[in-house]
Amino acid sequence: MALAMGSVAFLSMAPMAVAEPVAAPAVAPMSPQAALDDLKAGNRRFANDELREAKLGSKRRIQLSQAQHPMSVVLTCSDSRAAPEIIFDQGLGEIFVVRVAGNVGGPEVYASIEYAVAELKAPLVVVLGHSHCGAVATALKAKELPSYNLKLLIGLINVGENLPNNPEMALAAAIRNNVREQTLYLTQQSEIIRRAARSGQIMIVPALYDLESGHVTWGNPADRSLPEIVDAPADAAVAMPADVAK
Repeated sequence: MALAMGSVAFLSMAPMAVAEPVAAPAVAPMSPQAALDDLKAGNRRFANDELREAKLGSKRRIQLSQAQHPMSVVLTCSDSRAAPEIIFDQGLGEIFVVRVAGNVGGPEVYASIEYAVAELKAPLVVVLGHSHCGAVATALKAKELPSYNLKLLIGLINVGENLPNNPEMALAAAIRNNVREQTLYLTQQSEIIRRAARSGQIMIVPALYDLESGHVTWGNPADRSLPEIVDAPADAAVAMPADVAK
């Protein structure tokens, strides 16, 4: 109700409704193997066109504004066709994603993973490469690059040695080599990641995503290598334990 007093009007207004806060859900600790199994199951759903309904509603967003508890960290390429949340069929707050062309390391990358491991307690770290990677293909060409920044980035890619003469086979081998080496660099370049790996707090897993089939192939613990990803099943190999990367 408005009451006129001279030239001034006083308004009686009802108090504004305030939304009730939504508490962040309690999260039980997840083992590294359980986190890996969850990603494998999600990738099978994605590759088989059986995606579940993503957790994207307003209630979930409000919960995540209070805290995050990602079950895994994924270091992967910036390629628009290789989004981890999609190929592993996960919702908001479930994967801590670090993306850079060529899925390479560096101070910013290692620090980001350290935060996810030490502060957020993510039990799994995946280094994910993908087929037909343009950054690795550029590294193979060894030609002059148009900027200093590109030179630095491509210089971080490790394509390996003794590659096949066939260009397609050489690219596939270089992609595998780079994933393997970037996986090893994590524990070589970060004391925090190395301690977490040795203690069993985390598992570090190299993996390859095939753009055509949608399948992810996982690293082999016996020789630290990665198999070819052509027509590979979603969980063709066992994950590489972190303690092999010393």
